Amino acid sequence: MADMMKIAIWHGPEDVRIEERPIPEIDDDSVLIKTRVSLTCGTDVKTFHRGHPSVKPGGAFGHEVAGDIVKAGRNVKKFKVGDRIVPHNTAACGKCFYCKSGRNDGSCEDKARIGGGHGEYVVVPGRIVELNTFAIPEDVSYKAAALTEPFSCAVYGADMTRTSYNDTVVILGAGPIGLMIAMLMRMKGARVIHADFSATRLEVSRSLGIDLTLDLTGVDDPVKALRGLTPEGRGADATIDATGQPAAWEQCIDIVRKGGFVNLFGGCKPGTKITVDTRRMHYDGLTIAGFFHTTPRHVKMANDLINAGKIPVDAFVTGEFPFARLEDAIRAHSSQKGIKSAIIYE
Repeated sequence: MADMMKIAIWHGPEDVRIEERPIPEIDDDSVLIKTRVSLTCGTDVKTFHRGHPSVKPGGAFGHEVAGDIVKAGRNVKKFKVGDRIVPHNTAACGKCFYCKSGRNDGSCEDKARIGGGHGEYVVVPGRIVELNTFAIPEDVSYKAAALTEPFSCAVYGADMTRTSYNDTVVILGAGPIGLMIAMLMRMKGARVIHADFSATRLEVSRSLGIDLTLDLTGVDDPVKALRGLTPEGRGADATIDATGQPAAWEQCIDIVRKGGFVNLFGGCKPGTKITVDTRRMHYDGLTIAGFFHTTPRHVKMANDLINAGKIPVDAFVTGEFPFARLEDAIRAHSSQKGIKSAIIYE
């Protein structure tokens, strides 16, 4: 193995360079993987355009990755050199207040993290190896396996949305996570109404078996239009935001019926606020909840769904780029040319 590798480094807004850096060392509990596929995601887009709290100038980024183990620490028992694996990008500590209280999702105060997923080699920390890493079956591609991280978030969002059979669920946003959640809610037995401003992405939604879509382009009153599509116009049994826009959060609250459930899953920019009608909140008996990231249980659920062939991979990974064209892949994702892109490593 060479001593140096190529890795994507973020230097500032729209300044990503593929540079040579030393291949990192591992400790006794970690593994080093040779990357075969990494995927673009919304966090990559945000990082590329304006930065991210977890990435400083001169830092690596990317976290949806699958590859082969080339080194394993002496304490690693679950895997060996040569295994094809997919790690999730984090693992909760299990020890902080939030983990002990049962909310072992993004609320964990001491998550282990993968950094530099867009690189030829990636270190998987020991806690992730033990808790949130999976062998890739022979009949599953690296590209499919790498969907484990984003799908685990979607599985968490869908699983935490309180619904019953044939309930009507309105989902705002048909980006990658919105599409995944819509498909999963349909799998749970819901009647799904999916709304977005992109006709192209709503075509993908329909190809996934979604019951009804609404292109919001030119729609003066989205709340009225979407309520009109629900049984007797009373509103949805549940609504899910997958946009991360405060206006859409408020619309989700206005679209849901009395006694309905609102899942505000899309993360808004820090410092933004929404306004809630207190009369409607109280007297209509709404449940408004926020969830983000995922849990170990939902990571396994997502990986199991992928391995069972339940996920139409090509509907979500619609482009392929060599590593040298990572910036083109991120720009394609940003401009909604396709859904997600796979970065292929030699």
